[in-house]
Amino acid sequence: MESLNEHLSEYGKILRETNLQKAYKELMQYIKLLRKHFKENHPEYDVSVNLYQGYMDLTFFSLTTKLVKRKSLKYIVVFRHDKMQFEVWLSGNNRAIMSEYHKKFSMYPLGEYVLTADETGMSSIIEAELVENPDFDNLIELTKQIDTGVINFIDDIEKNYLISE
Repeated sequence: MESLNEHLSEYGKILRETNLQKAYKELMQYIKLLRKHFKENHPEYDVSVNLYQGYMDLTFFSLTTKLVKRKSLKYIVVFRHDKMQFEVWLSGNNRAIMSEYHKKFSMYPLGEYVLTADETGMSSIIEAELVENPDFDNLIELTKQIDTGVINFIDDIEKNYLISE
């Protein structure tokens, strides 16, 4: 079994020999700008003040509409570091809410959306891929792709699955 010293030694080596710090910093700056984009361009959404930077696994911010807020749900715009992709998730304010809606959504054909496993530690109910291979050299187009995908996801979830409740 590798020790913490071995892990940290490898970590230091990666930081010295690669552009990891610079890439991470620029990624965080972009996601903060993306959050700001939603705040400024979509007054119909309540966009979270905070950005969860994560442990180099997930970075995300949340947003709500009046409908999901009433149901103790929220949408999460996520960057998955391991897959290098953006996703949008439907989530809940706590595990009990998430489990309740997971059961409801398991009754529907969800098409391209992924119903997550109903587990104790689940973070989402439904997930959808937004941008699989993001082009960080064209942030304007990337922001448009993410914006369009998030709006389409929200519209679809609310019109086809939540409005009838």
